[in-house]
Amino acid sequence: MLEIYFTENSDIYGKLKSHLSRLLPSSFEILRTENGKPYLEGSPLFFSISHSDDKALIVFCDKPVGADLEVIQKRKYSSILSRFSAEEKKEISDTEDFLSHWTVREAYIKMLGSTLNYNLDKLSYINGVLYDGNDKAECEIINGVNDGCIYCICIGK
Repeated sequence: MLEIYFTENSDIYGKLKSHLSRLLPSSFEILRTENGKPYLEGSPLFFSISHSDDKALIVFCDKPVGADLEVIQKRKYSSILSRFSAEEKKEISDTEDFLSHWTVREAYIKMLGSTLNYNLDKLSYINGVLYDGNDKAECEIINGVNDGCIYCICIGK
């Protein structure tokens, strides 16, 4: 089960709760892990939200999930790019390439419930494959472009 909602970034938590009310048979409480990842205690439903400027993304899944969405706009990314592998840098020639690589990292880290500081340096996304250290990441990757945004969804296996 996978449900994806692209929406405006207004009252995003109200929209999240509205969808959860529709998907869950009883009341629920959104809790947070020590790293700040929201979750539902005792529920088989996983979710992730992301927002950038006035756009947002909400994803629901029956497996651990992480999502990232970034509005396509010129930005400086050289300081972050310096932490990418040489192989990966060869694939990045513009803002859209950078955002494609960035959203995969962030979605994966959200799926794990971790933080950017802990995992960023050991991740690389080369030829459409995400690596966590030397191993292929254990997730399914769905990425694309929607309404002026680049997004990625990582689903745990």
